[in-house]
Amino acid sequence: MWRWENDTFLSRASLRMLITEVRSYIESYDMLPHGGAVLVAVSGGPDSMALLALLHHLRAIYKSHLKVVHIDHQLRGREAVRDALFVRQQAARLGLPCHVVRVDAKRFRQTSGLSPQHAARELRYAALAKLQRQLGADRIALGHIADDQIETFLMRLLRGTGPAGLAGMPPIRPPYIRPLMSIRRQTLIDFLRVEGIPWVQDSSNLKRIYQRNRVRLDVLPILRQYNPQIDRRLYELTDMMAAEHHLLERQVDAWYPCIVRQRSRHKFLLQCRAYEHVPLAIQRRLLRRLTDRYLSVPAAVRFHHIERLRLLLTHGKVGQRLTLPGQWMVERHHDVATMWRGHAPADGVQAATLSVPGQTALQELDAVVTAEFLDAAPSPLAPGRDVVYIDAATIQTPLMIRSRWPGARFHPLGAPGHKKLKSFLIDQKVARVERERIPLVLSGAEIVWVVGYQLGHRFRIRPETQRVVRLQYLTRSTTSL
Repeated sequence: MWRWENDTFLSRASLRMLITEVRSYIESYDMLPHGGAVLVAVSGGPDSMALLALLHHLRAIYKSHLKVVHIDHQLRGREAVRDALFVRQQAARLGLPCHVVRVDAKRFRQTSGLSPQHAARELRYAALAKLQRQLGADRIALGHIADDQIETFLMRLLRGTGPAGLAGMPPIRPPYIRPLMSIRRQTLIDFLRVEGIPWVQDSSNLKRIYQRNRVRLDVLPILRQYNPQIDRRLYELTDMMAAEHHLLERQVDAWYPCIVRQRSRHKFLLQCRAYEHVPLAIQRRLLRRLTDRYLSVPAAVRFHHIERLRLLLTHGKVGQRLTLPGQWMVERHHDVATMWRGHAPADGVQAATLSVPGQTALQELDAVVTAEFLDAAPSPLAPGRDVVYIDAATIQTPLMIRSRWPGARFHPLGAPGHKKLKSFLIDQKVARVERERIPLVLSGAEIVWVVGYQLGHRFRIRPETQRVVRLQYLTRSTTSL
């Protein structure tokens, strides 16, 4: 809905056009599943009241089951009590169930050290997610509008951000949807007035102690003096940035598994040689995704951290180390880098038995090795780095899991004969710091599988094989991400 002028809508027909435009926006992003339950977040202000009214108008089209939720942050005393009562009344007027959730934003701010608005936001989203799970809702509808997108863009720009931050808030990130993202506030206020729908004013929106308010009340009016169309231009820019962000993120999806290999909950291998061939823009985004996912304080990671890590992977010397926020370390080896949290990785894998069928947890690696019988190998046979198929007749059970030992020898699949395990790992360009932490699966004294690298030749599947054992190595990321 591209209405950037401040003209007042005078006709009900024009307002029906607004409903049509909102429907078109919803369908362009496939926001509402047919017959789905939608949790509508309503503060009582004009944006969320317009959201509730418009979704109520459209409920018959999508067969939506609307439920209202109001979050009381317990920050505004009587005004907060007034807002909660108002939302309950408006939900009742529409015949909709209403849930009021109270959170202690003041206390959370004191314990977390976050700003008042950031603390309230964290609690709000946590409360919405919890209620969504409890009620089994398919979507959570938020009342963000074009004005919010413009303000967010400027706030991030002033604070410092990258291309992803300038893309603004996405219209949809399941379960969250923002059906009014393209509509200006004045348009919604006109809609509410003509429809006779009341709303409440949050007095904190006028307090300049909050950055968003200063941007709206002070920064934007100054920018409009230089360009009266600045609101529209900024919104269009966020729209373009969002499209490019989506394209680049799909490229990160393709490169990420080639570069990042998770060894345990707090340990990764980064493939330096492959990383060197990644385009610069994807290199940075890939590292940002890694730090956002796993670092306990991703917000503390700045551009200079990403750049230093990128240069370590592309031009670092063997043994060079880098410290990242959250007690993370990265060390460069020949063709890989090791990234871990806390102290240097402990040596060795504690010896353990593996029953067939059965599973064995490797606590120090935060991983599990499983074994199961199959009547036949899958066809076509497609072993991977973390799964192998072996001839059951070639093994003695239970199997043993342990780390390497001095003088260990191994006959890799397809090789002419045995070689030192150390030589095999060097050929595989395994960093020295990693070699002690690679699990070995043994049958008797013979290596069946160097986990993550190669199967032993004698244990391969043959045409005459009658029964198969499937071995699989599962890290925390494999089972929970």
